[in-house]
Amino acid sequence: MTLAPSTLPDFPVTEHSTLLPTRVDAPASNPAPGGLFAAVDWQPVDGPSRFLAGVALRGINFPGDQVGVWNVAWCAVPDLDGPRKEGDRGGVLDPFEAVTAWAFDSCDAREPSRREVEQRAAQALKLREPVVVAREFAARLMLDADDLPGTIATATNVVAALSVIEGAFSEVNVLGYVHLSPSWLPVLASAQLITRSGTRWVTPGGHALVFDGGYVAGLGDTMVATSAPLLGWRDEPKVRPVLDEQRNLYVAVAERSSLIAYESLVTAVTVTP
Repeated sequence: MTLAPSTLPDFPVTEHSTLLPTRVDAPASNPAPGGLFAAVDWQPVDGPSRFLAGVALRGINFPGDQVGVWNVAWCAVPDLDGPRKEGDRGGVLDPFEAVTAWAFDSCDAREPSRREVEQRAAQALKLREPVVVAREFAARLMLDADDLPGTIATATNVVAALSVIEGAFSEVNVLGYVHLSPSWLPVLASAQLITRSGTRWVTPGGHALVFDGGYVAGLGDTMVATSAPLLGWRDEPKVRPVLDEQRNLYVAVAERSSLIAYESLVTAVTVTP
């Protein structure tokens, strides 16, 4: 059946392109829980920020060759040139350096815009600071890992990698942290290698896992084990505004300095499937 052409009149279509879109401000989000910042034992900073000059963390929990087993016969004649109970202290890591994270925003110099600029800069710092600081901290982890005797260990899968880390922690007889990319979380969980302990993921040996977005690029396929606790120092975040009247521009930079340190790096393993 052939339909006849429509005889309805053509009605004009009204265009609404001249109307401005309704502006809706998204609510400010909080940083995701966990990560490096949640694992740090932040120390009080009273008075001047002396940590900005660096921190040399001197510990007593990782002796060098100060420990041994006495295997000389009980009734042997003393030999002045024979074995002695002596040794050297464990080494101290190079000083840790402070990191300053910043966030920028700008708009026109009207009063409502000024407050928005300051808020946006502060919110950007609040959300991204943990990630950028963790990325810098990962560089220090890899630097200390390269200084370990030999080369960084390798493993063909996460089970073998975690076995190396558990063995290294058991030899120094301490609980510590395992730093790794969040990309490994589904793999470790599916292999049933980690469990929840409060708000943390822990290994079968009870060592806390630190997953952080900054470790995705910072550590990649490498897992790094460090001593606990992680000690940290940081300032209060500051928003520093500047007005450029000639260009009708209002600029704000939010920033904060922090420093995170550990006593010893225990081991590092790179997963190479």
